[in-house]
Amino acid sequence: MTNKFMKIIGAGALSISLITGVASAVSAKDDTASKEGNKVINITPFAIQQSVLNWDLTNNTVADPNTSWTVQIGYPNINMYLKNTGSDSFRVEVKHNTKGTIIFNETIAADGVGRNYINNDSNPLVPSGTYTVTVYGGTAIPKGTVVLKASDTPWL
Repeated sequence: MTNKFMKIIGAGALSISLITGVASAVSAKDDTASKEGNKVINITPFAIQQSVLNWDLTNNTVADPNTSWTVQIGYPNINMYLKNTGSDSFRVEVKHNTKGTIIFNETIAADGVGRNYINNDSNPLVPSGTYTVTVYGGTAIPKGTVVLKASDTPWL
């Protein structure tokens, strides 16, 4: 009799635990939506490719340094962050090695302010593959930071 009673108590506790878990999961799902006025805004998490370029030019000694970076298939939305801590503006070009497509050609002032530039696979389209990232310093040696991230979701 005691064994049967313990099984009933255990089954009841398990049921309550499962119900609580399901309720927690449902309420956690609600946290991914934000309400602005009467509109519901769904927040979609970005899946960022593992290959992120985080290029620190603080100790750079070359006028026009370059490096390579690869965009994997399925990650055509690119966010480029530039910060110029040098004495003169510099230009950054991100060019596909085999197709010649230039997905970024941006000049950033020497004001120490970081800026984001976005290409959500348009104007021009972003093909997967290896890119050459070149920082053109002109008459000065560029100093600062270049960060490139690729996502499967468009950047805002």
